[in-house]
Amino acid sequence: MSITATTANISIAVDVPQGYVDLPLETIDDSIAQAESLFASLGPGAVSSAAPAVLQALRVLLTRLAQLNTVYCGLGRHMSADGQQISSTLTITVSEYGERRNPRLTLGDVLTGRLDAGEKYKNAEFLEISGRSVLFLDRVRSVPTPDLPGYDASELEQSVYQIEAVVSSPDGSAIAVIELSTPFVEHGDEYLLPIAAMAASIEFTITPLQSAMFSLDL
Repeated sequence: MSITATTANISIAVDVPQGYVDLPLETIDDSIAQAESLFASLGPGAVSSAAPAVLQALRVLLTRLAQLNTVYCGLGRHMSADGQQISSTLTITVSEYGERRNPRLTLGDVLTGRLDAGEKYKNAEFLEISGRSVLFLDRVRSVPTPDLPGYDASELEQSVYQIEAVVSSPDGSAIAVIELSTPFVEHGDEYLLPIAAMAASIEFTITPLQSAMFSLDL
């Protein structure tokens, strides 16, 4: 599935792997309200009783993502190599990154900034994919266990496998960050090739700011 997303003066086109359902980042309240109506129509039961907590957590998540230059968010369900149903979340953020320069220098700065901030990764490497440089990062993180039905409340933390692919625009002035997270840590490596293909598909369109497009006629 090919999508186009825009933030500020930057647009990207990207191919999203099959199996992901888009989550709203612009009409969050309307979408949550529609979901609430759907759950209410199901009548009393385990699904309906769990809905308020799930939808509230979803509202908080989407609102936070919208504040972080996120242009896409999706939930995915896939079949693993051994036939197990696995799930993941997928986000794409886009942002300006400074002056025009060699995109490899931009990616180098991104990695240096992450490491200087104390971030730790299982792997951190630059890959050449379809003629472009991509910064590939992956790690296993411990995160607080959500206070939601289906999670073991006795476990304070759960492990999550994360992949990030950072792609620079051709002029080095902007970056797109693809991030995938899955609680199915043992199957995390199965997502590497789809994320690499996704990174290779990204195309940037950068529109000059309006202030730079006009001159003052004296």
